[in-house]
Amino acid sequence: MNRTHANPLHRRRWPALCAWLAGATTLLAHAAAPTPPADLVVRHAAVYTVEARTGWTDAFAVRDGRYVALGEREVRRHIGPQTRVLDLAGAMVMPGINDVHIHPLDGGWEDRFGCNFSPAATLEQVLARVSDCASKAGPGDWIVGAAFNGGLLAQMASTQALALLDKASGDHPVILRDDSFHNRWVNSEVLRRARLDAASTPPPGGFYVKDAGDGQLTGLMKEFPAFHAIEQLIPPRTPERQMEAARGAVRTLNGLGITGIQDAFAYESSLRLWGQLDAQKGLSLHYVGSLPFLPSPQAGDRSGMDLVQVRETLRSPHVAPDFAKLFLDGVPPARTSNMIEPYLPDAEHGAHYHGPSTYTTEQLVDMLTELDRRGVPVKMHAVGDGAVRQALDAVAEVRRRNGPKGPRHQVAHASLVAEADVARFKALNVVVDVSPMLWFPTGLNLASAAAIGPERADRFNPIRKLVQAGALVAGGSDWPAGQPTPNPWIGIEGMVTRRNPLGEVPGQLGADQAVDLATALRVYTLNSAQAMGLGPVTGSIAVGKSADFIVLDRHLFKVPITQVHQTRVKQVFFEGRELSLQP
Repeated sequence: MNRTHANPLHRRRWPALCAWLAGATTLLAHAAAPTPPADLVVRHAAVYTVEARTGWTDAFAVRDGRYVALGEREVRRHIGPQTRVLDLAGAMVMPGINDVHIHPLDGGWEDRFGCNFSPAATLEQVLARVSDCASKAGPGDWIVGAAFNGGLLAQMASTQALALLDKASGDHPVILRDDSFHNRWVNSEVLRRARLDAASTPPPGGFYVKDAGDGQLTGLMKEFPAFHAIEQLIPPRTPERQMEAARGAVRTLNGLGITGIQDAFAYESSLRLWGQLDAQKGLSLHYVGSLPFLPSPQAGDRSGMDLVQVRETLRSPHVAPDFAKLFLDGVPPARTSNMIEPYLPDAEHGAHYHGPSTYTTEQLVDMLTELDRRGVPVKMHAVGDGAVRQALDAVAEVRRRNGPKGPRHQVAHASLVAEADVARFKALNVVVDVSPMLWFPTGLNLASAAAIGPERADRFNPIRKLVQAGALVAGGSDWPAGQPTPNPWIGIEGMVTRRNPLGEVPGQLGADQAVDLATALRVYTLNSAQAMGLGPVTGSIAVGKSADFIVLDRHLFKVPITQVHQTRVKQVFFEGRELSLQP
């Protein structure tokens, strides 16, 4: 008699033993199989992964554009005859920067074709620059310039100032943008072409500023609806120049170590342009678009829900038209932000003015509910604490209607946040998009202080409170608004010191809201990637992710924090491919 088969215990163990032997055979076969060689191995580096589990490592391997191994012991077996081995002799490596709030096409255009001046320029310097541009302009050319400081708004609000602008511009139409992107100053030639005078009524949500003495237009216009029609009068940008601006923007961003961006205002025509650049293999970064619910200056462009419905036709390997964009308020210097407490008294608005809201809460909830139901995350511009609260109230209602697992929406800027609203960001799964660089003293901040008072202005961007409350805080530049450069290293240093790294404005802004360097780097890398919906793809150095990394000229944790803004990027890799940093 066969004892093995007679024993029920043996009968139960036999299939399990067979399965174990089969698994062991498979493991041995895999172990014996050679590891496919990596395309690139980086060794002897100080690699800051931004991953909490790994922290630092000394080497990694890349194959087919993705990380396949971390650490010297692991990467050795990935080196083959054709593997490029990069010995960095201790240099610091980190993930590429992700800018969660930027206007890349505008930045590229202004860098190459704009009549630009420093945000620190006085009114006299602005006028001198306009005069210089006018002297070089050809017949029929418009003079389009940026960015004047919001503190100049009061000086521009007179017919006397308009006369000075007219004199500087000659016969050319002129439109100048402020550093917040929310206001324009135009000359009399533009007013004439737009058929505007003192009797003209601005569109809803826009404001024409009149002289307090004679009641005439000053050429100063606040908020997008006021100047949308005027900007359509500007001769269209040629496709060739637009592409040149886009290519220039990519070079600028890559040169600063930026490998991922979220365009905060992505018109249909600009999305098509980025897709074309991607098809030409010229888009060396991850691009996420925010589809506007405001009309485009480009004729024929769709916007709002019409654009959302066709967004998939605008997708390409590196272009993700995933977000919508809503403006809930304006900016403090123009008194167009929505505040819980009133602005300081002035002649135009009186003593109890809180600023406008673009939408009623009911309107906002209805739009947000529909977008949320479609799975479309929304970037909501909200600067004043009143607008921030309205955004959070709307998301709370949307979560109640659609359930708690909808897309992660963003509140852009959130410059002022009421104490009672700090913890709501985590509870509602809402991102805080902290840009532009208002967490250190700037001219824009000083202009805001003149409207709301220095005590409230000192509470701008309570980043530390938000981080401690568990909110996902992501970082951006808002280039070319706010700052004439998208340089992230200025923002990173300023987030730690709460001082102006360039020394342009003295003092310290909300010193108690400073964060440490590790937090600031995470805000600009992994946090921004997660906020943009790219967390599984990029933002940290981890096996399986896209090999988007940068080599720095200094170890950020071993130099004084006041030197971080001087950081230079020596090498940039996108999807494992080294990029040329030549202009």
